[in-house]
Amino acid sequence: MKNKLLILIATVLSMISTSCEKTYLETSPTASIDAASAYATTKNAASAINGIYRALVVRYLSSQGHFGHPAMMIILDHMGEDMIIGTTAASWHVAETRWTSHRSDVGTMARFPYELYYRIIGNANIGIANIDNATGTQAERDQIKGEALALRGWAYFNLVQLYGQRYDAAKKPNSQLAVPLVLTPTTEGLPRATVEEVYAQINKDLTQAAGLLKSTRAYKSHINLEVVKGFLARVALTQQNWADAAKYAEEARKPYTLMSETQYLDGFADITNPEWMWGFDHVEDQSEFFGAYHSYISCNFNSTVIRTYPKAINSLLYNAIPATDVRSKVFVRTPTTANSIVPTGGVRVPFLNQKFRLPGAAPSTSVMGDIPYMRASEMYLIEAEAKAKLGQDAAAAKVLFDLQSKRDAAYKLSTNTGAKLLDEIYLNRRIELWGEGFRFLDLKRLNQPLNRNGTNAIASIAVLYDVPAGDKQWEFLLPRREIDANKAIIQNPL
Repeated sequence: MKNKLLILIATVLSMISTSCEKTYLETSPTASIDAASAYATTKNAASAINGIYRALVVRYLSSQGHFGHPAMMIILDHMGEDMIIGTTAASWHVAETRWTSHRSDVGTMARFPYELYYRIIGNANIGIANIDNATGTQAERDQIKGEALALRGWAYFNLVQLYGQRYDAAKKPNSQLAVPLVLTPTTEGLPRATVEEVYAQINKDLTQAAGLLKSTRAYKSHINLEVVKGFLARVALTQQNWADAAKYAEEARKPYTLMSETQYLDGFADITNPEWMWGFDHVEDQSEFFGAYHSYISCNFNSTVIRTYPKAINSLLYNAIPATDVRSKVFVRTPTTANSIVPTGGVRVPFLNQKFRLPGAAPSTSVMGDIPYMRASEMYLIEAEAKAKLGQDAAAAKVLFDLQSKRDAAYKLSTNTGAKLLDEIYLNRRIELWGEGFRFLDLKRLNQPLNRNGTNAIASIAVLYDVPAGDKQWEFLLPRREIDANKAIIQNPL
């Protein structure tokens, strides 16, 4: 990890999110600012934290198709079975779909998430190490430190799920290797920590962040207390800590209102939606145009991707959605000019995605759509799953009903119990969170196989149809650049 983790503060400050106040630091003549200067005051430090948020949504590896964390959301769904590349014209994210890129140590997907999340960690470490001495109020220092800790914990959670084996509560402590645990600003190469050690640090960071942050915030693009509780719920679910998963999910969702059916059909591009807990507030002077999330996943942006190989939903999954469910309306089984939206010249494929749609008429020439990182509906699903795992079937069914009745007025309180109730929750999780980056990680944490058989996947694009649960292919290889630079590290099984 030499030369990877200590990112120049000037780089971060050049990426300040204008979802926040446009406060830019004066740079020195060399265009670099040391950590002491960046964190000399809480005002300066807030700008540095804004820069870390901005680092989530920039291109990595100089690649249009690897636009930070939003690109990871799309890719991880492509690596599952529920997001289908609609035609053979595809040129982006094909290797990811085939599971070849992350299994090559020189592949894009070995390197991209590693650099993305360690950039977040490296800059969060700088903030954590320096904020206590910043001039300002204690409340301001707490806010900045809480956000930095939350970002570090969130980034490690992403890394450990990708590069480590799944967490198994029955095998605690999980001694399988994960990723280097870097907690101070350094370029020193460190060995891989265990999965157990990384999860312990994630929980420590997030718990500390929860003690520092409040519910109030100026922008949804920033992390607040409820978002941290959402992170804690995700982590607890992955660790099979059902009691904490249910507790944190319920607490996280309480201030948020589930969207109406009308809002559900509105295109998933507006951060003011009452259900969105955390997201990217896309503003005009920060557009990535053809690299942005909506230029790859929307139904109406005028890009080659959307025109020639739009996204479709797994036909088997679509067929499981009741006709009375509003979510059946954000996909089109047999699209025509009358019932679907595409850019001019765009193809219409069966089971066409209409969930993500940019404002205005097609074709859209703007990618100013906001990006959902966390929604309250996810918290309902976590709570329902966790309570079902605890054997609290009635309580789990009630939580599921509270969500499903907002999506389908005809939905009745489930009478399922045990495995059947869990299957119902899992199904609705797949439907609800389609396109938001959960499917690959859900399959991995649940120790389920990849199975694309009988779907509308195109054989020449997908190629790979089956991967057994627990297979080594569920682990991303570490990038060759890291192996070569860090003599303390070892590779995952090839």
